[in-house]
Amino acid sequence: MPAIVLHAHLDPFPSPHARREFLAGCRATLPILVGTIPFGFVAGVACVAAGMTPLQSVALSLSTFSGIAQLVTAQLLAAQSPLPVVLAAALVLSLRHLMYSAALSPHVAHLSPRWRLVMSYLMTDQGFAMGVKRFSEPGDRAYREWHYLGAALTLFVTWQSAVTAGAVAGAQVPASWSLDFVVVLSFISILAPTLRTRADLAAALVAGAVALIAAGLPWRLSLVVASLCGIAAGVIYERVKAR
Repeated sequence: MPAIVLHAHLDPFPSPHARREFLAGCRATLPILVGTIPFGFVAGVACVAAGMTPLQSVALSLSTFSGIAQLVTAQLLAAQSPLPVVLAAALVLSLRHLMYSAALSPHVAHLSPRWRLVMSYLMTDQGFAMGVKRFSEPGDRAYREWHYLGAALTLFVTWQSAVTAGAVAGAQVPASWSLDFVVVLSFISILAPTLRTRADLAAALVAGAVALIAAGLPWRLSLVVASLCGIAAGVIYERVKAR
């Protein structure tokens, strides 16, 4: 009897249904890890190439948990940009999470603030897509937040492990090898799969052109200016097309 009671206290799941949802979320994430692992590894190497130590690279990854925001932040810090500039760049790149939160909020309004805080920290593009899909499916809606948690935690652990491995490996490469090109390759790997519409292409072309024109700005402000101009170009294209 004491062993049964102890086991019940150690079980983090409130019911077998919650456990099944959690494990289903973990399994649903497995195909995505094929791309997450190499991207995380490259992100870790890129942070070291930008002048960060492995410990700083891992700390940045834990605090941002966003591949593109992590890479841009590393570049701005390497250029000794002021903190407001770094924060502004990270904010611009993370604005899409506001839309993600708005889409998920009707499904998680009944959860405690602690649950919603954890879910917001673990939110990624992939986690959001799987979460919306599961929350929108017909049937019993109980414990579906555990499906989201299983998927998000699997992505989180895999990403952080890959970044750590990349940061450690990057630190072993002699400085004479110059790993700066890794940063460019990592951005290309992010950009290419996202160009699905003409609005995406317009945003990418404008952002790229502005980044080149504004390359001489101090503190790598060209990244922030190019991001804002790219977003504006995409929005304007969509509005013109709608009219």
